[in-house]
Amino acid sequence: MRTSINYTAITPNLELEKAFSTDYHVDHIKGAVRSNTKTEYHPVSVNEIQEPEKFQLDVHGFCVLHGKTHLDPLNAYKNKSEVEKAYCVYNIITVTSKVRKRDIDYPEVVRAYRTEYEQPSSIAHCDWSTAGALTVLRWCFPGNENFWKGKRFDLLNVWRPLKQPSDDWPLAVCDYTTVDPEHDIRLNDAIRRDRVDELCLLHYNEKHKWYYLKDQGVDDLLVFRNTDSHGDKAREFQITALPVHRWIGAFHAAVRNPLAKGPPRESVEVRLVAIY
Repeated sequence: MRTSINYTAITPNLELEKAFSTDYHVDHIKGAVRSNTKTEYHPVSVNEIQEPEKFQLDVHGFCVLHGKTHLDPLNAYKNKSEVEKAYCVYNIITVTSKVRKRDIDYPEVVRAYRTEYEQPSSIAHCDWSTAGALTVLRWCFPGNENFWKGKRFDLLNVWRPLKQPSDDWPLAVCDYTTVDPEHDIRLNDAIRRDRVDELCLLHYNEKHKWYYLKDQGVDDLLVFRNTDSHGDKAREFQITALPVHRWIGAFHAAVRNPLAKGPPRESVEVRLVAIY
């Protein structure tokens, strides 16, 4: 599939200051900006995953599983707690969940902070860095640091469409073996209303290889890592002048499918922490 990926541009200001963004309006504050980064679309080929068994979580940052769903799509919008409970097993706990539905005028108009659902996210990113993982765990499980403190953990996403087959704005994942950690990755402070998260953005590299599940069904699970606690899964790398991090994860982004014939995409993603 020939399409384009929305990357973070390399701009001179990022040599002097850390990247940041916020998801709320700051127009009423003189001189304030929502972000100090710029994005740029690059044409890419996003390859169909034809042999799912070849992709491994600890090598490529993502894998494909098959799991029967009994989730009522309407219930996903109205009762997110039931969605999250369905994914919890021993030592795997739901961190957050998100239902997305593309409005017909997306991406020209992007609406945020709606209770029922959100829009697809087109910027190539990983949801958290290694440091950001600790922030989100403290936010999600206040007062329970002793449960996970000193233990190893993985922060994973499980992504599936709510209706099938789904070909509208599919989720593309980048093979981590094609990422140059020293030059391609940028840490970003994501300023929320109640906390500051840290996530990772991606700069363009022609060596990147992107993949997607063509006509993904509701029982086809795209599982990918955001980060892990100790960096056991990756080689060490330096991100500009910022601290050293080690981790293997899958940068991901929603992409326009020029050949899409189905209705606007509806999907659910569950972010999990596996503690061991």
